[in-house]
Amino acid sequence: GKTIELLGQADVPDRTCDEHMIVELSDGSLWMLVRTSYGIGESFSFDMGTTWTRGKPSSINGPGSRFHIRKLKSGNILLINHSGFTGKNRSHLTALLSENDGKTWDYKLLLDERNNVSYPDAIESDGKIFIIYDRDRYGEKEILMATVTENDIKAGKIISPGSQLKKIVDPQPYEK
Repeated sequence: GKTIELLGQADVPDRTCDEHMIVELSDGSLWMLVRTSYGIGESFSFDMGTTWTRGKPSSINGPGSRFHIRKLKSGNILLINHSGFTGKNRSHLTALLSENDGKTWDYKLLLDERNNVSYPDAIESDGKIFIIYDRDRYGEKEILMATVTENDIKAGKIISPGSQLKKIVDPQPYEK
């Protein structure tokens, strides 16, 4: 950690806020998803980040807002994104699961259908996926958490003991 060296960089047209995430695919390649004005762009590296393909729109739909992607311990890929929305609304925050390196997203669990839900992050521990996100940052100013499992996502509903949705983390929102 004493030094850092730039290996390479990706050019993704119309990127915004430089909000991007990278996952390693099963073949060892890197898949970068990038927030763009048109939704989500993508770029790939086949040499551990030294060079990247030219960025292009991905097949993942989104309203041009922050998303979260990570590889789970099972090897499946978790994507938290807005799904089933209309226009550019930040609604229908959904956990999606891919068993084939993001080629298809066969499983999904709606986390929060309300407007103005955004900025998800997630970690996995002891078989549970902990997802944190905000809602209505200029109004209600809520920070919420969902606790789910891969089985919940595959079922499309909460079926696991201890899983829950829309839990307010701090019942006392900061001053409006």
